Amino acid sequence: MKNKFSDIKSMQLELRSAIEILESSVHVNSLENNGALRISDALKINETDNFLERCLEVVNTEKEKKPVLRVIHHLACSGGSLITKCISALPNVFVLSEVHPHSYRHLPKDEATFLPSDIATLAYQAGLPESKKLAVELFRNSVIETANHVENYGGILVLRDHSHSDYCVGDEYQKKSTVLATLEDDFDIRSLVTLRNPIDCYASLKSNYWLHFSPETFDEYCLRVLKFLEPFESFQILEYESFVEDPKSIMRRMCDILDLTYDESFVDTFDYFLVTGDSGRKGTVIEPRSRRKIDEEFRAEIAASKNFSTLCEIYHFNSQI
Repeated sequence: MKNKFSDIKSMQLELRSAIEILESSVHVNSLENNGALRISDALKINETDNFLERCLEVVNTEKEKKPVLRVIHHLACSGGSLITKCISALPNVFVLSEVHPHSYRHLPKDEATFLPSDIATLAYQAGLPESKKLAVELFRNSVIETANHVENYGGILVLRDHSHSDYCVGDEYQKKSTVLATLEDDFDIRSLVTLRNPIDCYASLKSNYWLHFSPETFDEYCLRVLKFLEPFESFQILEYESFVEDPKSIMRRMCDILDLTYDESFVDTFDYFLVTGDSGRKGTVIEPRSRRKIDEEFRAEIAASKNFSTLCEIYHFNSQI
């Protein structure tokens, strides 16, 4: 199957042939042979020149047009694995789960990990100079090659951004997704963001011992959620709670945002797909889940959090505990 790049090449060749024919037309030749033309001939040459300019403009515009890449973003313990499985179940869609150019938190500290095909991690473990810079370039090239490969087979590539690495690790956070910053020059990126009530996310993070940021407070977590959402437009953000209440309707909206073909059969097949990070309560039915038990200390944190109040004002989260 031809991809859009081969189609553009073919169009360029056809337009070049048309230009050569037009340039050798009788009207252009008469200018060379006779030294002068009738007004009607001059007008025809002018029309030809305008046509050629338009043709070249179309060729250059298509040449500069970037391919589309879909990316989904969410923080850990926010229902992202369920939503990723559902997107994976759509026709001709292939999702690379939890991607990031240089996230090494999963590696043991005192020993090297056997990862024979992961050149970026091997370079990091070997102590190569500028290994992070190398990792970014390897990641960029890998995504470009993978997107071309998937498209050649008639598929659609979707990346699941490991946003936790950018916003919930360490004392600081990124101002923008590292994945987007790495790929935005090469792709026209369609981003979907999913969001869950921070009370439930923080409770799960605490239960899994995944509070990787400092300080480890609920208010700090809510601040990081706000920073995570900051680069995106409101239409790109959908809530997990709405999805589990009405999965088919919200999936239609997700498909509109990502420009994917909707197929309601995802509700029957999503659980067959395997994705990383599937750490939550599993099941074959998409439905709301009861909240984890909240202790008095956490209740007090929730009540005192100004950043949670800001999130509630914007997204109308249920603050009842």
